[in-house]
Amino acid sequence: MRNKQVTGFCTPQTGRMRGITLVETLVVVSILGILAAIAVPSFQSTIETNRRQTSANQLFEDLAFARSEAIKRGVRVVVCPHTTGAQCNATNDWSSGWMVYVDANNDGESQGTETTLRVHEALSLPAGWAAIDNNSVKYISFSPLGSIQFPGGGFMALTICFLPSGTTCTYAPPATVSRYTNIIISAPGRVRIASKG
Repeated sequence: MRNKQVTGFCTPQTGRMRGITLVETLVVVSILGILAAIAVPSFQSTIETNRRQTSANQLFEDLAFARSEAIKRGVRVVVCPHTTGAQCNATNDWSSGWMVYVDANNDGESQGTETTLRVHEALSLPAGWAAIDNNSVKYISFSPLGSIQFPGGGFMALTICFLPSGTTCTYAPPATVSRYTNIIISAPGRVRIASKG
């Protein structure tokens, strides 16, 4: 009995292999370029809005924390812009960071010996943006009742604006300002956020 040997076979290719042509590559690259040109400005605007709102939320949280601590401890608690983490910088520029401390002697000044509750580093606002208040106060002071008191002893509402640099900070920004985030503090000390764009 003879063993049958099975041999494989292959069919010859009926056509040549085809790759991507230069014209097809250029068409795809052109389409990708158009899509990127449409998407990038929108994406940058989204990133800018997110950074602005994140910065505002951080200050909002620390203001609410300061008010809560003033009520809980029964003492005056101050929030002020700072540059060193130990002293208030006596400006209304909140983008440089701020500190929250117990104002033991009720003078609105941090002597460095008072209890510091929180220190926040400088904000990473988008280029060309500022964080300023509308009354040029150098600190915000929460009384043991939770109300706010400013330099000179007056009780009033305050707005801290996150908006394009060079724009005036007001409770309701002018119609020409299409994007902003405001932190609004009422005289009784309630803190809220209003945002547009």
